Amino acid sequence: MNILFIVFLILVTFVSSTPIRRQDALSGFKPCQGDFPNEITSFSFTPNPLVGGQEFTVRIGGKATVTIESSTLYRITVNKEVIYETSFCKEFVIPSGFTCPVNDNFDFTAKPHPISKDTLAEYDVKIT
Repeated sequence: MNILFIVFLILVTFVSSTPIRRQDALSGFKPCQGDFPNEITSFSFTPNPLVGGQEFTVRIGGKATVTIESSTLYRITVNKEVIYETSFCKEFVIPSGFTCPVNDNFDFTAKPHPISKDTLAEYDVKIT
């Protein structure tokens, strides 16, 4: 009986010490360096990885300590060059069924966008 109990304790110790992988809320993206009043707490896109010839959807969530006005821009920067710029409200807020201005916590999903079959997806992207 004692041997069975010791074997059980050894197995429980092994199982409980196995690390559990945490879900990455930013899908591998890193917050920009600097002091920004609004914080992005979740960012994801599907499909991941992006596939040419399909549509992709972006979901973004965060905390707005400073009001996000209707004139706020959403920019995607690759290698320090802005490749896409649009209204944050038109891209995320309105398709999610809300209106600008945005205060407090938010969680929005953009409308789907097509990806050209000839698109080569790179992942050195900065979103501001």
